[in-house]
Amino acid sequence: MSKLQSPGALALWRGEFTSPTLESAFLHDQGGAIRKELTRSLSFCGIFYLAFAFADMAHLGHSTQTLALFVLRLTIAVVALAGIVLTRRSANPGPIAYRAATVFASLAMLSFLLVAYLRGEPLLHGMSMAIMLIIVYLFIPNRLVNASIVAVSASVGFLALMHASGTLSPRHLSTMAMLLLLANLFGAIAARRDARSTRRQYWTQKILINQSLRDPLTGAFNRRHLDAGLLQREIDRARRREAPLTIIMCDLDGFKAINDTHGHQAGDTLLRDFAHLLLSMTRHGNDTVVRYGGEEFLLILPDTHLADGQALAERMRACLATTTSLHGEVKLTTTASFGVVGAQLSSSLPEIASQALIAFADELMYAAKRSGRNRVHAAKWEAPNTA
Repeated sequence: MSKLQSPGALALWRGEFTSPTLESAFLHDQGGAIRKELTRSLSFCGIFYLAFAFADMAHLGHSTQTLALFVLRLTIAVVALAGIVLTRRSANPGPIAYRAATVFASLAMLSFLLVAYLRGEPLLHGMSMAIMLIIVYLFIPNRLVNASIVAVSASVGFLALMHASGTLSPRHLSTMAMLLLLANLFGAIAARRDARSTRRQYWTQKILINQSLRDPLTGAFNRRHLDAGLLQREIDRARRREAPLTIIMCDLDGFKAINDTHGHQAGDTLLRDFAHLLLSMTRHGNDTVVRYGGEEFLLILPDTHLADGQALAERMRACLATTTSLHGEVKLTTTASFGVVGAQLSSSLPEIASQALIAFADELMYAAKRSGRNRVHAAKWEAPNTA
């Protein structure tokens, strides 16, 4: 069974999933929302950069310095536009959006430091720097570690420039340092809380979806998930790729007698153990185990030839026959019968309905039961003759 990680598996400081695979899945799933947020924030920032550029031109005239700052701010706006375009064109926009955000925030902060150095007015620019730090942490979507590096570096750079300029007294400089420290701490704590909250919400949704698709007793996928087109999608995928597909229908032998003798809780124990065996012997992330009904299970094995599927069923049959399940003091043993159907699919061949494939596997399984149980019957799917 697919084991979902603990929802507490979040990095203490970064606010990200500790599992790189899970974090990558989160970014892929949330890519559309991140792209929209980045588009909104960079558009807003780009427009304001241009507004300040035109305001300087209007109030300060067309000096060489003003023209240089205008070109610089125009460049930042172009960078914002480029980040938006690249993110919107990406098939996986999450990581691209974070890179674009880091580049934009870095260049924006560098340009601000240059403006502060050329224009003077340290107290006014100190307040502006504090506001920009909050924007970097909270308004522009990014990884907390990236935003922190940009914000802290910009803060240190700004304080170094103010100290080098000699325009601030030690008291004012220390007060400004405390202001920027507070802005960094507030921004980082708020950004961390937001990152953790977003990922916990995502994780909760994953758990709810997983629970709706799985049988609570065995952990295998449920019949509802199968009826929603699970097998048909695998068939269509195999036809497009001209790949083999094998399914296995299996059923516990004498299950009713076990229930009648030892009770339904003993039967539940046996079902759980059987499902665990099936799940442990299939390929995680590739094969699918479905509780088809009662004590009957369906296995879907993509990219698997009939001979390999038959060999797997034989291993499962032999393993179950030698396995003992414990229910209290009672030792339970049983066997299972298997029906295996393998198909070499191609887009040039007639389409296969999922129910037809299941019916054929079911027929083979019952043939195995009629021939003595604890057996595997296998056959290749042959397209019906439509002539």
